[in-house]
Amino acid sequence: MVHVHSGPGYEALRDHINKEYQAGNYEEEWRNLPEVPSTSEIWSAKDPVSETRPPPEAWNAYQAEPVYSETLPHNNIEGAWSSKADYLSAHYQIIREDEIAPLRKSVAAFKTHPYMIEDNETHIYTHVTMKGLMLSPLGPAFRVEFSTERAGKQIRWDQSKRLMQGTMIAISSAKDAFRTSCKVGIVAARPLKGVVEHNPPQVDIFWGNHREAVFDPDEEYIIVEARTGFFEASRHMLVALQKLMNESFSLANHIVDLNSNIEAPEYVKAHSVYDLSPLLPPEETSKETSNGATLEESLQNVDILHEIPDIPESGMDPSQLLAFRNMMNQKIAIIQGPPGTGKTFVSVAALKVMLANLQPGDPPIIVAAQTNHALDQLLNHVLKFEPEILRLGGRCDKSNVAILKRTLYELKRANVNKVTNMFVGLKAGRVLMDEHVNSITEVLQPLLTHRMVTPETFLEWGVISQAHYDSLSEEGWAGEESTKDLVGLEGWLPPDQLVPIVRTPPNDTTLEMEEGEIEQEIISALDQETRGQESEVDKDGLTGIYVPFGRTHTGRYSGIPDDDMNKLLRKHKDLHGVPVGKRGDLYRWLLKRLGEKMRRKMKNKLGAYNHACDKVRLTKWSLNAHFIRESGIKLIGCTTTGLSKYRGLIAAVQPRALLIEEAAETKEGTIIAGMIETLQHLILVGDHQQLQANCNVRALEEAPYHMNISMFERLVNNSIGYVMLNKQRRMIPSIRKLLTIEPRPFYQNLTDHKSVLDPANRPSIPGMGGRNVWFFHHNWPEGRNPDSSRYNLDEAQFIAGAFKHLVLNGTEASKITVLTFYNGQRKRIVQELKSTPGLEGVGYFNVFTVDSYQGEENDVILLSLVRSNEQLGIGFLDNKNRLVVALSRARRGFYMFGNAITMTAAEETEHFLGHDPLWDPLIQHLKRQRQFKFDSGFPVTCQRHGKTIEIMEPEDWKLHAGGCDAMCNEVLPCGHLCPLRCHAFPESEVGCQQACTEVLSCGHGCSRYCTQACTCDQCPLEEPLAAESEDLRAADEAREALERFHSSSDVRSDLNYAFRPSTRSIEAAHNGSPERASAGRDRQNGFAPQSRPPLDPVQYPHLPHSHSQPIYSSDPTVPSRIQTTLEHEGVREWNTWDTQKADRKLMEESRRLTQAAPVGIKETYIPATFDANGIRKADAKARVNNVFSAADKQPSVPVQGSRPLNPAAKSFGSAFNPADNEKKPSNENASPFKSSNPSGTTENAPKTTTNVASPSESPKKAGPKKYTKPVFSSYRQSPESIAQMNIKLKADGKKTATPPAQAPQRQANATIANLPPLSPEDFEEDAKMRPALAVRSKTALNTYAGRAETSGAIEPPAPVIVNSGATAAPNSALDDLMDLIDF
Repeated sequence: MVHVHSGPGYEALRDHINKEYQAGNYEEEWRNLPEVPSTSEIWSAKDPVSETRPPPEAWNAYQAEPVYSETLPHNNIEGAWSSKADYLSAHYQIIREDEIAPLRKSVAAFKTHPYMIEDNETHIYTHVTMKGLMLSPLGPAFRVEFSTERAGKQIRWDQSKRLMQGTMIAISSAKDAFRTSCKVGIVAARPLKGVVEHNPPQVDIFWGNHREAVFDPDEEYIIVEARTGFFEASRHMLVALQKLMNESFSLANHIVDLNSNIEAPEYVKAHSVYDLSPLLPPEETSKETSNGATLEESLQNVDILHEIPDIPESGMDPSQLLAFRNMMNQKIAIIQGPPGTGKTFVSVAALKVMLANLQPGDPPIIVAAQTNHALDQLLNHVLKFEPEILRLGGRCDKSNVAILKRTLYELKRANVNKVTNMFVGLKAGRVLMDEHVNSITEVLQPLLTHRMVTPETFLEWGVISQAHYDSLSEEGWAGEESTKDLVGLEGWLPPDQLVPIVRTPPNDTTLEMEEGEIEQEIISALDQETRGQESEVDKDGLTGIYVPFGRTHTGRYSGIPDDDMNKLLRKHKDLHGVPVGKRGDLYRWLLKRLGEKMRRKMKNKLGAYNHACDKVRLTKWSLNAHFIRESGIKLIGCTTTGLSKYRGLIAAVQPRALLIEEAAETKEGTIIAGMIETLQHLILVGDHQQLQANCNVRALEEAPYHMNISMFERLVNNSIGYVMLNKQRRMIPSIRKLLTIEPRPFYQNLTDHKSVLDPANRPSIPGMGGRNVWFFHHNWPEGRNPDSSRYNLDEAQFIAGAFKHLVLNGTEASKITVLTFYNGQRKRIVQELKSTPGLEGVGYFNVFTVDSYQGEENDVILLSLVRSNEQLGIGFLDNKNRLVVALSRARRGFYMFGNAITMTAAEETEHFLGHDPLWDPLIQHLKRQRQFKFDSGFPVTCQRHGKTIEIMEPEDWKLHAGGCDAMCNEVLPCGHLCPLRCHAFPESEVGCQQACTEVLSCGHGCSRYCTQACTCDQCPLEEPLAAESEDLRAADEAREALERFHSSSDVRSDLNYAFRPSTRSIEAAHNGSPERASAGRDRQNGFAPQSRPPLDPVQYPHLPHSHSQPIYSSDPTVPSRIQTTLEHEGVREWNTWDTQKADRKLMEESRRLTQAAPVGIKETYIPATFDANGIRKADAKARVNNVFSAADKQPSVPVQGSRPLNPAAKSFGSAFNPADNEKKPSNENASPFKSSNPSGTTENAPKTTTNVASPSESPKKAGPKKYTKPVFSSYRQSPESIAQMNIKLKADGKKTATPPAQAPQRQANATIANLPPLSPEDFEEDAKMRPALAVRSKTALNTYAGRAETSGAIEPPAPVIVNSGATAAPNSALDDLMDLIDF
């Protein structure tokens, strides 16, 4: 016997838990329907093809309005309902159909095509097997293992809505495949940890009807899930509608009968004198009034039934004060709050007064909202003045510590000793649960072991007779003597007749990953909303006792029918008479009969367990209600889903007032579920001009069902009084005007508060030249992704460029939000932003769908419209409510991107019959305000020069750094002029590419750039040679740095530039506009901009840490962007781009070019010496020597010094003014391009030779230098060449290299071919030169910035070529690495 507290409200709790309202056999069929839909509602035994075939059409059918179903009742939204029963019946049946229809459709599709793969409407899980039973406080849940093979992809579970807790599923055996049977289940738990760790994954399921439960581990099943619908959200609502038929409906006079004469709540009539002083800010309380009293005193005793005075000190404008009066003294108060008008502020003000005037013993106020986020925002405001609140339902954001502490679980832990009788009855409930757990475990015993089932078990369950049992006993043994020791089934059944049970195969981990459907935070919120308010809320899975199934083997099946097995068993009383070849079939059949008997017994056991769970739940909820009353809770907050889920608990505390935020977005049935018998006061706050409720079945949103019409909107449309707030405090006037366009404004009389008129509060967007509103028109075609969601790749790329422009001009990334109407476009935009050079430092991008952003706002909104097609279809963009939300989220800047023709062409005009005008009035208004030009680009304005340029194409952003197209010409900190075009970042962040003008202490000029540490290449290094290990470390660091610094980028981020030029570019070229068509020509010629990957700022602090200068490659373009998807062959090649392979290809191209023209080479050698072992000896006095190739001449990229460089400077530097890069930097005192020793003689100077090589001339014949077109390459050796170095380990542990004759590949890897052979003296000279390069990585890196004394131009270093015909000279490991650095 469990304990239930007695007193008012507890009987309502008992009725709710015990479901006594379902015990009767009612005349209305809908009242007898079970909580979980039955099999007959989901599945039909009829042929699905004949089911879908429409009946013969009557001759006059065309005259009737088409409806979704002839049997569903209609939802009356105009006028009063005939009765409460009709009102509840219509909403119940339509909502139930909305939840059932998607799964019914998916089952019918699978039944017709049992081998189908997943599509846009259905998820399919195959090879489903039973793994065990979880006996939880919520009920018995069976754990299943399954395969996702029909998805064709790996599932990203942390961002997927698949098998969410509370989802309804259909189950059938794999053999039957829904032909003759179907069972309904509810997902009990989908712990992310368990799903990710297991392959194959697992979930727990509740059977919809415990009498249909199956759990044979030898059987294989199929699960079908609809992709739309979330049964848990409506399940408790449907139960509440049934229960309301047995309860009084206190507000039915106004909600059902539409009585517009609304009076004050009864509890207000009884005590109408209120203290309104909580509305005053602290600094205004002591203000004197005309009668000499303070303002606080004058507001402490106000009869709110007669008159509530104006209180301007409260901060409320006149419309807000009027709304406050209605909220305080009307049974049903409806407050419409257009965007930015402060409806939450008014709600908080009303709650502050209501809470301050609660008397001891008064019940708490209930507050509900559509989303967890909106609810927690409201509760955070309340916590500032009232700490005694309770948050029911799933966990809120973990960062919201204040709200987390107010959950029921945390409050009970903190007050365990403060409230008496908190645990009465829990011990008895635990004992009761343990008894049922033991009873179920006893029934399942034959499944819990991996051993064969014993004859005793078969006999006990009545599967075999006593004679059969005796034949298997030791006394009655008639088998072979050799098997007599194996008494029982082990000796009777040969090993070859026993086979393992087929298990679920693991999923293929080589498949590509499925795109996430929604963000992980949303998944967690949905998942936790379905859990209990107790400790279960902190668990990913169910709590309780898990009983794993242990059976691993069954009998071999040879195809003998079950009827023959029954006859065989009756024929042979002695089981040893059964032929050996049929014993496997017989054992399998015995297990099947045992399973049938176990299922029959488990039906009663599971029913008893569920009944015990209800009793324990009743005890817990009774204790929770007792705790709420005794602990002084004054306000309870929950979502609208929780309003129906915790209806019994809420009813037990007997509330009088209910306030619902976002009421216009909430289904009417959800609010009906909150109509508790004791409720006297209902406050609805929302805006029916913004988002409406939505359904799984779109047809149910239309006439005659109107499920998208909320109670809020229906009452407003039927002349129930309401107040509209009319002074907005969010948007600048130019954005607000978009909502009040005549002659059909979205809002009448919406005005601006003075705060938004002040430029100090709402400054213009920098970089936009005062254009805070703009519509950018384009004609880029849209596409459709595998999920049938729309996207527009060009538009996504263009928006990413606009986002970067705003960031470069000083707008923080967190203050910019990108909105779109399609989830497919949201994913594309996120991908583009993440791959945009210069935005690497942004940790999180605000990119949302419009539907998920209601109630939010930001400084700047970029709106992606997506739709652009020849059919002029705009889908659900033809929705006024969505448009209102999209237009009203921005505070300071609002920029739209879309095809204006597609948006407006199908709308009705005086010359054309179409749908109601929606977008055309907006476009015409923008045109009048000069915020839209049909044939122009996206205007951006340079803050420095005031010049405005128009961006036409996505690739135009590539040559833009936040400024204009003028040269910067500002003086850098070093004294040189800035070489870039106009940019938004300061000159201090630009890396100077001119030679340093400093004169060093040695008398020579600096050999480096301004951004590099000063170094003299003219003087020998005085530092002693470090140990070989230090040499190796420095050389390795330098080699890796050069590889990173010069490597070609992974072009996956530049996928957008691999497509054909847009129509605008081609048209611009024909119209004689080379500037606008340049990017299009580049793409037509096959040149696609690429970017280098960033370096690790920790490992290489002296190198640039962001996007370096762009390079260009002549890769083939992928045609027809509109038809290209991620599965396109060309796109897959881009996604699997091999950078090293590309580098090798460029090297080969460079070699081909150098073979076609003479090449000038300058080589410097120092004779090398060798020890007795043939190991090259290092010379500490050797200098760093540079080798140059004129054929590969290109400007060096400066190594970054101590000053940080702006990413944009590195991204756009060479693209702005490539001619500047070829200028010869000079140092008047001692230029690195001129000899610092005019006499040309130095005692220690190495011998220098200059060679010119060509295919037709002798390699050593000198000749004039000829320069070819620069070949942009990585100038580094590929990893393959490293592997080809055959370095051997000698007996003493030292490394030696193979003779050059055995390594011809090193010649092939060189950038310059056909170089002259080197002598042994050259090797000796080289040996002295090389070790000095490894003294420190800085010196090694300086080789990249080496200068050719003869040419005066900056040239990249050429590799040291070891000719295969030279005498072999052993090298050390350090020498091999130095080869790479020089290369």
